[in-house]
Amino acid sequence: MKVVMKKRKALLILLTLLVISVGLVINVMIANNRPIVCIDAGHGGTDVGAVLKDRYEKDDTLKVAKLVERELKKQKIKVIMTRKKDKTISLEDRCRIANQKKADMFVSIHRNSATSGNGIEIWVNSKKDDKEIELANSILQKIEKTNISNNRGVKYGTIGGEDTDYYVLKNTQMPSCLIELGFITNQKDNDLLDKNIKNYAKAIADGIIEQLNQLEENDSSAGE
Repeated sequence: MKVVMKKRKALLILLTLLVISVGLVINVMIANNRPIVCIDAGHGGTDVGAVLKDRYEKDDTLKVAKLVERELKKQKIKVIMTRKKDKTISLEDRCRIANQKKADMFVSIHRNSATSGNGIEIWVNSKKDDKEIELANSILQKIEKTNISNNRGVKYGTIGGEDTDYYVLKNTQMPSCLIELGFITNQKDNDLLDKNIKNYAKAIADGIIEQLNQLEENDSSAGE
């Protein structure tokens, strides 16, 4: 009788360990299948970006990027940050991080600068890829529902022309866009960002999630 009990106990332990092992494997598979989004906080470290008095673009972009990261993680989306602190990161390294991690999307956050002008715009590659345009439009539509001074639309190429490209948009291997989140040289845009920064971040995250869902639906349809 004691021998039988010992065998049953050993079997029960074995089954328990098996269930735990299977659960761990399933969790790993789920984690590996989660979409990956790379969020790029523009500038950083010695590269301060645009400036207005004691306000630096690098600080604004990092604040927004961290909030976007938080919103995406709430939805169980894996987030890769090109920087998490005030650190100098080359354009090459930003692209390398996104490409090596095989991110599904890359979103770079910046502030605009000019002697005049206000509002939010989003840039995509000069190739005008449909997925990138859809990503930019989705984010911009969500942001527009918050409190902004002006929707400047989706733009192609760079300020130098539609046949040129920003480095991070040209050298990333996934749908990418670059957000100019208002003009740092415009006090109204700065005030709106300070007041609505959490709403802006959630809008960016919601736009990304919408497109991730769209990509998943397209992949499912293609597999049928």
